Amino acid sequence: MRVEDFLEKNEVREMTIFNRLVLNKGVVPFADLLDDLSISKASLEKDIGSLTDRIRVFNGQVSIQYDGKMIELAMSDELSLQHIQRMYLSQSIKIAIINFLFKYQEFSITQLTQELAISESSLFRKIKELNRHLKPFGIKIRNGQMQGEELQIRYFYFQFYRYIDNQSSLQAENGVSQMIQGMEKFLNRSIPSDNRQRLITWFSISRFRIHVKEKTYNELRSKMKPYMTDPLYRELQVFVLRYFSRYAVEVDEVEAMIHFSFLLSFPIITEEDFHEYKLIRNRHVPIASTDTFIVETIINHFKFRRLPYMLEREIAYHLTHIHTRMYFFQGDIEIYDYDEILSKEKQLIGKDLVSFARRLLDISRNMLETHTKEKGNGHKMEVLKYTSLLILISLKMTSVIHIGIDLKMDSIYKETLSELLMLRIRPINGVLIERYETGKDYDLILTNRSPLEKDYYDGARLYLLSEIMSSFDMENIQNIIQELNH
Repeated sequence: MRVEDFLEKNEVREMTIFNRLVLNKGVVPFADLLDDLSISKASLEKDIGSLTDRIRVFNGQVSIQYDGKMIELAMSDELSLQHIQRMYLSQSIKIAIINFLFKYQEFSITQLTQELAISESSLFRKIKELNRHLKPFGIKIRNGQMQGEELQIRYFYFQFYRYIDNQSSLQAENGVSQMIQGMEKFLNRSIPSDNRQRLITWFSISRFRIHVKEKTYNELRSKMKPYMTDPLYRELQVFVLRYFSRYAVEVDEVEAMIHFSFLLSFPIITEEDFHEYKLIRNRHVPIASTDTFIVETIINHFKFRRLPYMLEREIAYHLTHIHTRMYFFQGDIEIYDYDEILSKEKQLIGKDLVSFARRLLDISRNMLETHTKEKGNGHKMEVLKYTSLLILISLKMTSVIHIGIDLKMDSIYKETLSELLMLRIRPINGVLIERYETGKDYDLILTNRSPLEKDYYDGARLYLLSEIMSSFDMENIQNIIQELNH
């Protein structure tokens, strides 16, 4: 599911226009947009007019000009694309349907058509569209209710209120804050403020959903079988039952299962607290064994002897989030442009890590799906997570290459060109570059003249610049840096 799935077709086109302007320095030729969107000239002009009318609510902070050939964007420093997106989402009927369904748990067609001031045929069409996008989550709107596994319903609402409608009426009650404080005290674990916001959203949804009479937990019970003796789950079980008994709300162990799956799927507890839990959890349960195998696969791929202790801890923390989410949940609201981010990451690190990330995904899916009844549904966003983790490892494991610049020319040119060389090379990861100083140790020397003595630079690798700042030299220097890093 994508953010655009909550918008109408013409609204998606208008957002696309705005997005293209942002990505192209605020100026896009009309003809280029016409080709990209594959619509008529009249339709595109209508979309531009509609977009121009809508952004008037920002009181001049953003404007779009169209002169018949070029479309230009001007925007205040305090405004962003996200503000424009929020404006569109705030007017979405599909979002209104989800909000109504969450708040009242069920609806009649007559009730909802009156609430939204739309016809029955329009309402049926919107629900049909929503169900198509809800299918990857394994849930659907039927007979005026949200139907499916309870864990999946809460997970969808969590993503919805975190990423789509975070300005909605979903507010944390006093009881939610008390529940978080109680959990911190009972589990003896602190929750940082950023992580606390996720937990507030989750507990707020859970407090609404607890009162739904008929709920389904078949998949959750099956997936939790290997975790019934897990130390964190046992602690949560005691806490949940004690907490809700104080408010005369009847819950059973399934409520603890729900919170256990969430706590390990998202960054809630700190890395340090997770590490303490990792030392006492069963290493043979599905998620833990997948974590271990993936770490070993990464180490073998990079040909590391071993990872630094703190880096291995950090990797384990992230992998458990990835694998727990894959094991317990299905579906995603894609808040990031998958293709755009992947293309940027490929530019940064090349294709090898992306293909390796896909291999890791295949391995983890095979390992985790042997423990579940239903197969996964793509896990497309996990490729980005693995790729980001691999980039992190690559950056942290890269050794520092010490480069010295020793140009032989008139001082004014020497100073200027040395500075320019440093500016070009400094952004390369794992590089420390400076003007050459006698007596210092260097891995690589860049110069424009061969030294008179064979070992003048004390064994450092030497590269003779053919034409200072040339693309030929820059590419060769990058290749040497990569060689020295291996």
